[in-house]
Amino acid sequence: TPDVQMLPITQAVLEEAANLRATMNLKTPDALHAATAALNHCKLFVTNDSAFRRASDLNVAILSEIV
Repeated sequence: TPDVQMLPITQAVLEEAANLRATMNLKTPDALHAATAALNHCKLFVTNDSAFRRASDLNVAILSEIV
């Protein structure tokens, strides 16, 4: 669908993920998700992990709070 996209993991994403991992104490997969979303201007990041709220570049929706 046009609302869901598969995006590549670029060098910029890897660098941003490393930064997020170091500054926000995110696990590597979470940091990759957050970095990919932020660098690709994701409109809404839906998750059930409240740790993503620390990612100030993301508009985060916690699934358990909206269902």
